[in-house]
Parts: sequence; C-alpha cells; structure tokens
Amino acid sequence: MTALAIDYIPPNRNREGRIVGIDVAVRTLLDAFARYADVDTFLCRTGDAAAFEELHKHMAQGDGDPDRWRHLGVDTPLETVGAGTLFRPDPNINGLIAQRMKAGPQAYSVCGLSHTMSSMQVMETVATAITQSLQSWDAVVCPSRAIRGVVESLWEAASQGAALPPAQLPVIPLGIDTARFSALTGNGMRAAQRLVLGADAEDVVVLFYGRLSYHNKAHPLPLLLAAERVAARRQAAGLPGRLHLVFYGYFTGEAFRKDYQKAAAVICENAAVRFVENDDPNFPDALWAGADIFVSLVDNVQESFGLTPIEAMAAGLPAVISDWDGYRDTVRNGADGFLIPTVAPDAGAGLEPARRYLAGEDVYGEYLAGVSQSVAVDIDVTAEAIGRLADDAALRKCMGAAGRRRAQDMFDWRAVIPAYDALWSELAERRERDVVSEPAAAHAITGPAEMDPYRVFRGFPSFRLMPDDAIVLTDRAAAVLADRLRHRMNMFVPVHLLAPEDLPRLLSRLQAVDRISDVAADWPERERSRVERTLAWLVKLGIARHEPANAGT
Repeated sequence: MTALAIDYIPPNRNREGRIVGIDVAVRTLLDAFARYADVDTFLCRTGDAAAFEELHKHMAQGDGDPDRWRHLGVDTPLETVGAGTLFRPDPNINGLIAQRMKAGPQAYSVCGLSHTMSSMQVMETVATAITQSLQSWDAVVCPSRAIRGVVESLWEAASQGAALPPAQLPVIPLGIDTARFSALTGNGMRAAQRLVLGADAEDVVVLFYGRLSYHNKAHPLPLLLAAERVAARRQAAGLPGRLHLVFYGYFTGEAFRKDYQKAAAVICENAAVRFVENDDPNFPDALWAGADIFVSLVDNVQESFGLTPIEAMAAGLPAVISDWDGYRDTVRNGADGFLIPTVAPDAGAGLEPARRYLAGEDVYGEYLAGVSQSVAVDIDVTAEAIGRLADDAALRKCMGAAGRRRAQDMFDWRAVIPAYDALWSELAERRERDVVSEPAAAHAITGPAEMDPYRVFRGFPSFRLMPDDAIVLTDRAAAVLADRLRHRMNMFVPVHLLAPEDLPRLLSRLQAVDRISDVAADWPERERSRVERTLAWLVKLGIARHEPANAGT
C-alpha cells in the first residue's frame, strides 16, 4: 500500500507524562505499524502539529523509519494525497463518513477500531453509525469475535429490523512483542523472583496480573476460594510444596486495597496470598519468570480482548482464564490451559441497569459494577483446573510450551499486522467493484431495551440463565451468605438485587425448587429481572451452582 491516512488523536497522559489508558494500546499499535506494515507512507491527519512532532520524535527512537510518517492537515482532502484508507484507532467513525460525502462515498475507505464497548457513549456512537453512508469498503476492526457480536447486536437493535450496514467487521486480535516475554523468563530471573517471594523449588506460584478492581476488572472471590481449596487439599494429602497466590498490578483506590486484603485474610488459611504492586522495585520485570500458573477470571463487560492471557502464553505459562469475551479467542481449552465457564442473566434482565445509566442515576463505574455483580465464574471448575496444574509439573510444562508457540504464531505483531495489510487491500478491491449503498436506516433507536447489557453483551458468557436452568444451593448456604456479606466487595451495587430482607425467602424457595422459572414465579412480574440478577449473584458468591438445562446437548 502506498499511503495510509491515520486520523491521529493525541494520547492522554498522567501527571508524570506517561501515556495512560486505552491510548497505550493505540500507541503500541502504531509502533507495530511502523515496524511491520507494508505501507510506504503514514499520513497523520491532525490539527495539532505539536502532537505530530511528538509522535515523529517517538518513531525516530524506535525500529521504524520516521521519514515514513508525515503530518497531514485536517483540511487537506484525502482524495488528493493518494491515501486509499483513513484509519481511526477507535470506533468513532461517524463524522469521518459524513465528511467523506463531500468527495463522494467511493473517494476512499474509512476504517475504525473497536476497543472497550461498554460505555453508553461508545455504544450510541456505534449504534448510530447505521444512519451514515457506510459502504462495503468501510470497516470496523474487532479484536475478538465477542466484540464483533456486540457491534452486530447494536446495529440489529438500533435498526429495528432494517437491513444492516454492509461495512466489514473483520476480527483482528491485538498483538504483543513475544520476544520481550521470552527475555523476561530466564532461569536466573525465575530463581531471583521466587527468592523474594519466599517460594521454594517445590512450591507452586499462581499469578494474577492486572488491575486490582472487583467492579471493573475481575472479582477476586472465585480465585481466592479456588486457590484455598487446592492448597487445603494438597496439604491434607501430604503433597510437597506450598501454593502461593500472587496478585500483581495496581489498586484503583485505597479502599480496594483494604477490601482485597481483608478477603484474602479471611478466606485463605493454607494458600499464601501476596499483593505486589506494579511499581515494586523488587520486581522490575513483573513476575512472569517466577510464576508457574497464570489465572485471570475476568467478569466485566469493559474487557474486549485482554492482553494478559497472550502475555502469559508468551512467557511460557499455562493459563486458567474465564470463558468470557475475547479471552476465549486466546487460550485453547485443554491445550494451552483451561477456560472456566461463566454465566450471566439473559436479555431483559439489564433494562434497569441500562435505564439508570442512560438517565444519569448511575455513573459509568456504577453501571459496570452493577452488571458484573451478576456475572459468575464457575468456582468448582476453577479449583479443578488450578489443582490439575498444581499437581502436574509435566502438564504445566507441556501447556506452557504450547501456549508460547501459539502466542508467537497468532499474536505476535509480526503475525497481526499482515492482517491489517490484507484488510487495506480488500477494502481497495471492494471500492473498485462494489456498488454504493444507501444508509441502512434514517434513525437509530438507542433506549434501555437496545442498550440492555445482557442483550448487547450476550456473546460474552458461556451460558445465559434460561428458565429451565437450575440454581442449586451449596452446603450451609445461609451461613455462608451471611459470612460473604461481611465484605463490602460482595454486594457493591445492592440496588440491582433483591433487598437483604428478601434473601432468606429466596434461599427458602431454592430449597424447595431449583428451576429458575419456578423460583421467579414466586415474585411479581416486575421483580423477576431483579430475582434473575440475584440468582446469578448467588452463583458468583459460591452460595449456589448453576446447572444449565442444555449442558448435555
């Protein structure tokens, strides 16, 4: 490709001047373009000349040729500079499509990239794209099949039965530099990290790596309970080595640190739990070398792909991850690690969370928390997976090696960027041969029903709660629930659940019947969505198990 135009957005920076948030992923992608893309010239279209100069200086420090990067003023007509595609590294392409109409829909292609899709602003932007003159030579790149499903779901709901836009929705994963992780896992580094951790040669170190936030990343309860179950079993069986559980990352607030520490202290008597923050000078290279097993049980709709599983694979670690969103596109169950089943309410149960968010009654963080509060990760399967790997060093080695090969073959930037090159070529071919399409719809509908998170993100979980599914109480359910409720992290958005005084009635009903439709029938119609969200929450806390009616089909 001769030239690629990029609608360049200057990155956000923190007080120390570091690029933060999603802009880190964007900068990493641009770096990968510079190194591997089959493009002669990158035309950065921005009105901020100083921002381009900063980018150009950054590119001069890397492996790419900085002379390939040129500044393009926002008023320069793209059809005059030889750029076949205008790429914007987020999904907000509506304005770009509208601007193209001045030159005609076939003047060039417009391509966006979806990242996190969970905010109402992003969902509305994507949904309302159906009113624009999207063509078959336009595209929105999706990092996972689950995110492609979200875009399709939004278009389907917003169009109210009209034909969907002909734009392409290719799945191209995010990438990493796998060689970097190979360099971080030498034998000397392993011994040094385990020495600081106090882990002996026979000990098993389980690593969680990521943001330490139970409301917008991953609730730690399933991992704490599973790790303790495995540690207690191994100790009772007299197996050598202690199980260490290490949470590596950063807390989003002091209250979260206290919540995590309190939960770990109460739950884990046999597993050794440690929290290592990512600025700890004892671990400048993180903990990839010192770990034996990687675990990440993400349960939040904010995630779209998840880099840490492929980073773990690149580091040679077997991975135990939730079967959720784009995570399931990374680890192959039984080959590179294990996928842990997840369950969430069915479409319709999210109308109230969506309404509160749209009405401004809940801020974004509260919305995310309320949705994830009713997403459950299977604790029993988690314990089984960690236990198998903890007991079998040969299995860990085999799965770790398979994961490393997969990371190198599928998720290294050398493998990912050619997929973008192929996309640019495909869009150019379509622009030459396909006919112009009219907008799919004149208006887009984006109310609570269309934005219901359990409908929009219905492709994220392994299972959705169905009327014939069973919710089976575990032993001592009432006593365990009372114990769980001593922790703030276990009921952080109570407005979406049944009132505490109604929980004994729900548990009593579950002792008599376990089919969801039978349980819900005990409440008025207007309360049944709340009942469904509460049932999923009970599964999340380990108070009950979900048994899908169609598990054997």
